[in-house]
Amino acid sequence: MAAGKSEEVLGVTEADLRLDKHGLPLVPQPTTHKDDPLNWSPALKFAVLIQVSFLAFLGPMSSAVVNPAFVLLAKEFHITPVQASYQLTVYIICAGVGPLLVVPFSNIYGRRPIYLLGNLLAAVTNLVAGNSSTWAGILATRAFNGIGAGSPVALGAATICDMYFLHERGLYMGVYTFFLTNGPHVASLVGGFIAQNLGWRWCFTIPVSCFYWYNGSIDLQAYIQFAMVAITLFCLPETLYARTSPMSSDNRSYFSLRLFRRRIYNRKLHLSDFWKPFAMTRYISVLLPALYYMTCFGYGSVLFATTGSSIFTKLYGFSTAQTGLILSIPLLIGSLIGEANAGWFTDWLVYRHSKRNHGQRRPESRLDALFLALLLPVGTVLQGVCVSHVRTSSWVGNAFGMGIASCGLQVATTVTYAYCTDCYKPQSPEISALLNVFRQVFSALISFYAIPLAERIDYEFAWLVFALINLAFLAPMLVLRLYGERLRSRDWQAPPHFHNDI
Repeated sequence: MAAGKSEEVLGVTEADLRLDKHGLPLVPQPTTHKDDPLNWSPALKFAVLIQVSFLAFLGPMSSAVVNPAFVLLAKEFHITPVQASYQLTVYIICAGVGPLLVVPFSNIYGRRPIYLLGNLLAAVTNLVAGNSSTWAGILATRAFNGIGAGSPVALGAATICDMYFLHERGLYMGVYTFFLTNGPHVASLVGGFIAQNLGWRWCFTIPVSCFYWYNGSIDLQAYIQFAMVAITLFCLPETLYARTSPMSSDNRSYFSLRLFRRRIYNRKLHLSDFWKPFAMTRYISVLLPALYYMTCFGYGSVLFATTGSSIFTKLYGFSTAQTGLILSIPLLIGSLIGEANAGWFTDWLVYRHSKRNHGQRRPESRLDALFLALLLPVGTVLQGVCVSHVRTSSWVGNAFGMGIASCGLQVATTVTYAYCTDCYKPQSPEISALLNVFRQVFSALISFYAIPLAERIDYEFAWLVFALINLAFLAPMLVLRLYGERLRSRDWQAPPHFHNDI
């Protein structure tokens, strides 16, 4: 069933039908109440978008600031650089699995409490990690930090679906995924200089602390994550809105939207709610994109993060600061170029299809943009070849390879999130949590096999294997592009019934 009919257009009379600027029906149809997030002003929506996106940025950044300092961390605790990367592995796993415990609460009590409590837990555990004196202590704090920082990440896509219509989601989902993807990239930019000049401990506290040098001393100015807790406490309204509840007849004020009140009054928490993200794996329009996306994120970002410190320090003789620069700038530029050609473009693809098909908005139209995601395996192979020929190739080739791969990753991320949530908008929290689990768990394993495999068969062939794996998971996406709508209309793919009231 097409998104234009499967969401809230059905049941609305022609006289009450609200249209967009092109004269096409809005999907979903908004209510007449001012507290409906779909009716909020563009400025308020954008303010919420930036807050949610920055929270998604802070979590991955806090996990990756220490990436350029794996060698320093290894010397401090008398372990290998590969073992030092395991603290990132612990974070990634907990950031993937932990949010599964909070998503059911967000569907009853709202998104706002999860954002606040998750960011607060992340801030506290970052401070503890920076002052830890044992390797076990660091691993323990990274686990709790993953749970806290991963919770806002798992709700971002759902919040955007709460506020924006289908024809707008590509652009604004792109803004969100750009922040989400580039947290680790910005972390490497500052992490190298922090580790080299201040020591690895500041790599853990930099997401919490903002400081500057003055006469050789550190002046602690502000706590970034604690400041975000304060900002969201006063400025982030609740976006969960019950469209079929009697409470939706009330016009709640902006102040009331910042209070901690139960949002869905006719719903109770059940043990089965914690398994609903996995229930979405029965839908091929969610499962196949999730599988594809996990390889994109793993081999377009995490691969460089977990291997970069070892490669550029040992093979190219880079300093810690130089390693941070090359793990950041190419990836940031690549992501920026990728997003500049992703979000708005997928919205245009949906609009083009709707104009040709009597206003029917088809999620599969967004998948046409995936041809740009082919840049990911191309860039990965290029970087592997450059590393294998380190004696005859410059670091510039590595930078271009990583940048090209990052461009493809950003396109794949935006398309995946927008497509899946278009297909099943009421279940967007579960979809977002599921994508997060697949991405995090798959990426967590890379540090265990990437460098060992490269040392055994050479980097160019190991990176080629990773690129081919990504291409293998791209092929089913082409099947979805051609037959996705038809497959979703089959009885065995009937849409789930939970959360259809939001």
